[in-house]
Amino acid sequence: MGWSTEPSWRSPARCRGLGEYARCALLRLLLAVLVLLLVPVGAAQAGIVRSEDVLPAGQSGFVSANGGSPHLYDQLPLFVGFQYKPADLGGGGTGGESPRPGVRIGRDAYGVPSINGTTEDDLWWGAGYAVAQDRLAELELFRRRGSGRLAEILGKGMLADDVVARRDYYTASELRAMLARVPAELRARFRSYTAGVNAWIDHVRQAPDDLPLEFSALRIPLRPWNVLDSVRIGVLLARTIPTGDGNELPNLAALRAFGPARFRSLLPLRVPGQVISIPARDGAFPSQPGRTHAQERRAFARSARFVRSLPLAAANGTAAGVPTGEEHAAHAIDVALGRLGGSFMWAIRRPSDGHTFLVNGPQLGYQAPSTFVELDLHGPRTDVRGGTAPGVPIMGPGHNDHVAWGFTSGLSDDNDLYAERLTGAGSRRYRFRGRVRSMSCRREVFRYRAGDATKSRSESLCRTVHGPVQARARGVAYARRYALWGREVETITGLAALNDARNLNEVDGTLRQVSWNENIVAADDGGHIGFWHPGLHPLRPRGWDERLPYPGTGEAEWRGLLPRSRDPHVIDPRGRNWLVNWNNVPAAAWTSGDAPARERLNGPFHRIAELQALVRDAAVEPTFESVGVGAIRTNAVTATQRPTASARLQAAAQGAPEPAASVLNTLVAWDGNYDRTGPDGTVEPGVATWRAFKAACQRVALGAPTRAEQGLVGRPGYEGFVESTLGETYALRTLDVRGLQRAAALAAADLGARFGTSDPAQWREPRAMVSASAQGLASPPPIPLINRGSYEQIVELGS
Repeated sequence: MGWSTEPSWRSPARCRGLGEYARCALLRLLLAVLVLLLVPVGAAQAGIVRSEDVLPAGQSGFVSANGGSPHLYDQLPLFVGFQYKPADLGGGGTGGESPRPGVRIGRDAYGVPSINGTTEDDLWWGAGYAVAQDRLAELELFRRRGSGRLAEILGKGMLADDVVARRDYYTASELRAMLARVPAELRARFRSYTAGVNAWIDHVRQAPDDLPLEFSALRIPLRPWNVLDSVRIGVLLARTIPTGDGNELPNLAALRAFGPARFRSLLPLRVPGQVISIPARDGAFPSQPGRTHAQERRAFARSARFVRSLPLAAANGTAAGVPTGEEHAAHAIDVALGRLGGSFMWAIRRPSDGHTFLVNGPQLGYQAPSTFVELDLHGPRTDVRGGTAPGVPIMGPGHNDHVAWGFTSGLSDDNDLYAERLTGAGSRRYRFRGRVRSMSCRREVFRYRAGDATKSRSESLCRTVHGPVQARARGVAYARRYALWGREVETITGLAALNDARNLNEVDGTLRQVSWNENIVAADDGGHIGFWHPGLHPLRPRGWDERLPYPGTGEAEWRGLLPRSRDPHVIDPRGRNWLVNWNNVPAAAWTSGDAPARERLNGPFHRIAELQALVRDAAVEPTFESVGVGAIRTNAVTATQRPTASARLQAAAQGAPEPAASVLNTLVAWDGNYDRTGPDGTVEPGVATWRAFKAACQRVALGAPTRAEQGLVGRPGYEGFVESTLGETYALRTLDVRGLQRAAALAAADLGARFGTSDPAQWREPRAMVSASAQGLASPPPIPLINRGSYEQIVELGS
């Protein structure tokens, strides 16, 4: 049977879907009048009640021979101590500087700039100037990431990333064409921002002490900023942070390794018990409307037959490489922009007074400096504060004076891989819809640093009608089709409107303009909360399976894109005063496609299950503290799958023989906390026991995985104790009591060998620490491992 969408009457989609424009307009008018009549004269002004945030390690990335900015690491004590700083609009302190008439930049105690512009041009000029002050070296690294020129300064190890950037993204002429389609006001914003960055670059040419150390240490020439540099960063953000390239080729290898039945069990279109963000009563939101389960079964059988003849291939550079050893002698800099991450967010409405709360923590890792930079912006039409990526003239997660919003990676499958059958000599010709076509190819020269020398190599980069060719093998070229191809910059238009939204109805309209697949949770000062899973979602061919490569002959083409009104979304869910997302599946009928993020297949063991319980409890009597730091603190130091496993662990522990009983009883007694330590600095035995037990569960359920199998289920123990591999969560939800006891006995043997004792009380290990990913030459100290955001905000709204 198929799925249907049943949007809430509170959703604007209801009126559009019914086509009752006149009736809905009249209803909205009457409701507006009623609200005005009910508001007493002299009622308190609605707006932001309280706003706090934290940006580890700090606002600045400026490192010099003499040390650098005092704001490199000054937010680390706040972060480690679960404390936050004020994040008020206009909170940039007094005084400041005026680098040109019409621009005033003040900074608070943590160096966060509050930028005031007499005109919008002044404002965005000031934003570019302030970001360059704080992150000039990071801007250089980011534009090189976007343009495919990191290897020129960081060495051969970055060549794979450079190939991806030039192969899968756009030429300068294509970027200019994309920018030309942006509204004139936003094009002017790009130019103003660029001029501000260049004003600071002009300054450091005259004041060398203000030039970041990275430029001399890496021998980077100081070049002017260009509008297209910002566009490239925007494209990179839209393509990589919300979701990644598909896993069709690893899935093909896994299908051959596991066989069809086990493959479908490990990678179902919908995982039994999956935890969703939109309550089912507010809409199922099928990703492929009208497709039945019978069609899905037939499509899988057809695709499985088709891919039998396909050669396996490793996609050339589709995974971002982390250079090591001699290939990366350039100070171990790791440019994280463009890496897929995770994030958490939730919104709660307090019934007693209608106040709303928004919490967001984008998770891109512990970085120095962060991929985020904080700004407080004020102009004739702009009042907004939050975090954004250096280089783009837009605000990411943040708030204005009426609405707060947060982002998490959507992780939906918005691209597909096509197997093009090559024909003739030269491997640049292929068949499509009965005709022989020629690929569009160009040759690019890639330069890379090798010690004091510069070397180069050239690559032929080709496209078919479906998109860039990412891999080749034995007469087949694999080309990827992207739903948002050529449309990434549209997201800037939508986010600019989001920054100005005054209520959630306006938010809803703005998010139909974005092309990327970031989840959004928002709250307004009118007492409303909402969730959206927007983007350009393909309507796939019903006769082919979305988890595997499609034939490129023209018989498996998309049927279009999902209508934007059918994007998963809800405003004010019925019977519930909270919404939460941690990169989980958005709605009941949504599928995970080829699972670009394997975590979406964890079903009831997805990390969202524990967070949902925390948010649900916080929503009973919500306060700023309980909704914010209270929930964040508990979530940050709890092994995410352990609470979900409680009932199964208790059942397995009953009557378990030794040595399995020692492992299971240790886990039953442990609540999942990996922060509590003894006098010797070691954590509770449950930490090491949980990691060993999960790994043993995967081995019992699936055996020792081959390399092909690891591409789907992961390597046992790889995720440590905080998260779990797909193989581990599959085992935790499918093993019976006897299987869990077998796993516990294996874990007991592993733990005994590791610690030299069978006494669980001695299975203690040091508290885990984490070092920062260096996006420059900053080197903050290691900090305790905590499951936190790279930038976190907590906002209360109301009157």
